[in-house]
Formats: sequence, C-alpha cells, structure tokens
Amino acid sequence: MSAVQIDFYTKPGCHLCHEALDVLKKLQKDFDFEIRSVNISESSEFTTRFQDSIPVATLNGRTILKHRADEKQLRRILNRQVAQGESSNS
Repeated sequence: MSAVQIDFYTKPGCHLCHEALDVLKKLQKDFDFEIRSVNISESSEFTTRFQDSIPVATLNGRTILKHRADEKQLRRILNRQVAQGESSNS
C-alpha cells in the first residue's frame, strides 16, 4: 500500500472531474500514490465546502488541484512528495 494518498472530491455528472481523474490516474504510472474518491453529494459538509470548486484534490491537507488538472504542476508536486518520502524512509 502506498504511503501517499490524494483525496479527490467529485460528484456524479462532473465532466471536469472525469478529466482531472484521468490525469491523476496517468500520473499513478510514474508515482506511487492512492486516490481516495469522495462524492461530495453524500455529505452536506463537503457539498457546502466544495460545491463550486470541484474537482478538488488534496495531498496532506493541501489543495493541489482545483477545477482543472495541470499535469506539469501535479508532476512537480508529486516529485517533491516522493523525494520527501524517500528521504524520511532512509
């Protein structure tokens, strides 16, 4: 199991969410991380918090994606995360 988890906030029928999830899945080929999908429509708290912002992805509580996935930016973030994780495991 991967030590790195990305929380991906989404809801049914969100085309931008599908596009962003495709980018994250593509990046999983190069980086060891899990994606935990959270359907915001199943929680009034998440609906209120993310209603106008989805898709949103967080890593260690920090927003790394909002509205659209920028693959280059996500790759840089994941490179830093993997480097930190490897140095703390040494």
